[in-house]
Amino acid sequence: MVESLLFCFFLSNTAYVLLLSLAGLFYKKLTVTQSTVFNQIAILVPAYKEDNVIVGTTRKLLSLKYPGNHFDVVIIADSLKAETLSSLKNTGAIIMPVSFPKSTKSNALNYALSNLWKPYDIAIVMDADNNPSSNLLEDINDLFNLGYPIVQCQRVAKNNGSAIAVLDGVSEAINNHLFRQGSNALGLSCSLIGSGMTFPFQLLKAELSLIDSAVEDKALQIALVEKGHRIYYRKGTTIQDEKVDNSKAYKNQRRRWIAGQYQTLKDHFFSGLCQLCMGNFNYFNLAVLHNFFPSRINSVILLFTCSSVLTWISYPLYEGVMKWWLITALYVLALVIAIPRSYFSKKLVLSFLLLPTLILKTIQATFQSSQANKRFIHTEHKVVE
Repeated sequence: MVESLLFCFFLSNTAYVLLLSLAGLFYKKLTVTQSTVFNQIAILVPAYKEDNVIVGTTRKLLSLKYPGNHFDVVIIADSLKAETLSSLKNTGAIIMPVSFPKSTKSNALNYALSNLWKPYDIAIVMDADNNPSSNLLEDINDLFNLGYPIVQCQRVAKNNGSAIAVLDGVSEAINNHLFRQGSNALGLSCSLIGSGMTFPFQLLKAELSLIDSAVEDKALQIALVEKGHRIYYRKGTTIQDEKVDNSKAYKNQRRRWIAGQYQTLKDHFFSGLCQLCMGNFNYFNLAVLHNFFPSRINSVILLFTCSSVLTWISYPLYEGVMKWWLITALYVLALVIAIPRSYFSKKLVLSFLLLPTLILKTIQATFQSSQANKRFIHTEHKVVE
């Protein structure tokens, strides 16, 4: 009985991921035409203790291709050093020094949205370590004018100097294929990532004011699809994002993500079922399906564990074991399909030698995730370009 229930669960998990992986192959990039109407854009950058990277990031954002009087870079400077603030004030960006009892991205963004006085049309949320393509603002403006107001840009790895950074970059690429390309190809909203996100300014201000969460991107996407908004993925408009390069940072990051995943499921499971009954599959997909199944690496760990244990305890083999190995193989195949061909290299193969360490850290992160929402876990960035 227990084996049958487990098998049904993992069969559903595998079918879901395989469907998204195959659908991602049929994703069509949004077609845009160059617009002559330039909207007012606010680039919002929460920066908590990001002294290592924020000045360089600010200068890059200010140099983006777009009429200078039509965009502002807004740095929400939380707990930055005095010398960093001094350097930022000389860049021409809008600097908002802040201090919160509990530092979260939602608190920082809500502060900025409430205190900006210009009549902005578009808000773009970036991280302090992000390095966008030079045509970011032009692309977003064109998409906005063509009726694509809520967009998730393509995040790619900024660094690949360590095996962990390579594998972290591959993980993000897989998620882009599954939950952004695949979702849009099926007519569903894609999921948000936390940066490289664009919204109508007033819509973001209204919706985010209702959110006080450590996983504001998940809460925000659910609030948006509940009201009938659609989230589009813009492949090709890239945002370079720093990947974690050591096992400790990897574990802490996964602790935060896993905690957010299951907190979101807990908060929205029943409303997701209600929305499904009302025909809002977008809501059900982002609120329930995205969070109900384990993460990709956890799913692989669990599938291999179940298949191996059943093989061991049932020796000599009985036919039922083969179905476990079949869905394990199909799950791995779905992930392989989702990896961009550009990642297939000797460096990736060598990085796989570190998988046992990452598996151990993922298991630790899963068991420690219950404490992750009780305090702010900051991922330090240090790649300076």
